[in-house]
Amino acid sequence: MIWIEGHQYGTAAEIATALGPDITAARVRDWARRAANPADPLYGLLHRHHVAGRGRGSTWYRYDEAAHMEFITRSTKGGPARVGRWGRPSKPS
Repeated sequence: MIWIEGHQYGTAAEIATALGPDITAARVRDWARRAANPADPLYGLLHRHHVAGRGRGSTWYRYDEAAHMEFITRSTKGGPARVGRWGRPSKPS
């Protein structure tokens, strides 16, 4: 993870590791796709920045926005119960 202008950025894998064991890199990328869709309720909440490089390059996400997105999706109703950050099961929907 890196700091740029007072904000911490990381790749999807780094963000997923920082947010807890039940968050995957695929989930972070899914949040970013949903945040780019104007029809989705999560629109505009997670920005991504792509840096060209070898192969396909790298995409960086802001950690504070990803943590907020994780809080929103964890606290909404619907879907299967998820394991909390400290190993406690979340309340059933």
